[in-house]
Amino acid sequence: MKISIQLIAFFLFFSFQLSAQKGINFLKTTNFYTAVNTAKQQNKILFIEAYAPDCHICNSFKGTFAQPQVGAVYNSNFVNFQLDMNNPDNFNLLKKYKIIINATPTFLFFDPKTMKIVQAKVFGEKENSVINVNSIGQKAANPAEHASKFQARFMAGDRNLGFLLNYAQFARISGDTINNIKAMNEYAKALPQNQWVTQTTLNTIQSVMMHHDNPLFDYFVKNLNVYNRNFDANLVKMIYENIFQNVLTSSQSAQLTTNDLQKLKSQMKIAGLDESSILRRTWMVESSLFFKQKKPMVAISLLEKLLKSLPNAPGPKEYQYLCDFVKTKTKDKKALKFAQINWCKYGLQ
Repeated sequence: MKISIQLIAFFLFFSFQLSAQKGINFLKTTNFYTAVNTAKQQNKILFIEAYAPDCHICNSFKGTFAQPQVGAVYNSNFVNFQLDMNNPDNFNLLKKYKIIINATPTFLFFDPKTMKIVQAKVFGEKENSVINVNSIGQKAANPAEHASKFQARFMAGDRNLGFLLNYAQFARISGDTINNIKAMNEYAKALPQNQWVTQTTLNTIQSVMMHHDNPLFDYFVKNLNVYNRNFDANLVKMIYENIFQNVLTSSQSAQLTTNDLQKLKSQMKIAGLDESSILRRTWMVESSLFFKQKKPMVAISLLEKLLKSLPNAPGPKEYQYLCDFVKTKTKDKKALKFAQINWCKYGLQ
């Protein structure tokens, strides 16, 4: 049977059209190392969507991923892979590469040869669009926009809002608190105040900011009534609670000064926390600072105040914890004697 040239041309055109209409072609595997090796073999950047099957924001991206404009960018430049963050092993896997996932979906772009991140972005609920998804993909495909250039661009004075946000977000994902603070402080200076109460800015405070000593966060806390009026009050509360927690538990907590702590406690009070709640959150960092400042008995007084603020009487475990805590913080004889008489002897035997 003869097939005409016109018919062959039609089938070729139809096949091309079907190919052009594809969205992102994700690998049909759950094995991370298979994805890495595939990217190496194809000499492409590895794109990973860190997602959760029960995350409604993640699920909303399925339609965007199916768009041919998105597929054109991602299929030509990357090997695409989805990593289920409901699997605890995957958190440990990313931790190996010093990556912190605090929200899904998070887009990660790796150089598969070095396994260094070249770009990263956390997506918020209102950021799902072809333009936004393609924008981060195009940055990842452009060596001039890679994370290895961020610090040099910042030091050279680049204060473009998009760049500062990109730098701060990358710093958060990679656990770089110092550069996150620097980039977010500059971002707050550059962001027009008429944009401080928007969904985009709320998403930024939620997913990017790591520290309380920032003009934007200070404004956020002092104007909670405004944010509560415009957004979900439960979300607003979760955001400031998470930042307070992050400040007190991050690697930078040991660098907090007396002024830093006073500002933090002031913000907590403005947010509606009572004094005993503030004390129970800040006692460890503040007492450690007093010990560091060679003020052991001031630290002891703070710990005594802590015990009085507890809703229930302390037991052997609590006494033993304070006993051990003091022993690790000071060699001051007076403080150690106080701990021995008042806490250690009531601790676990």
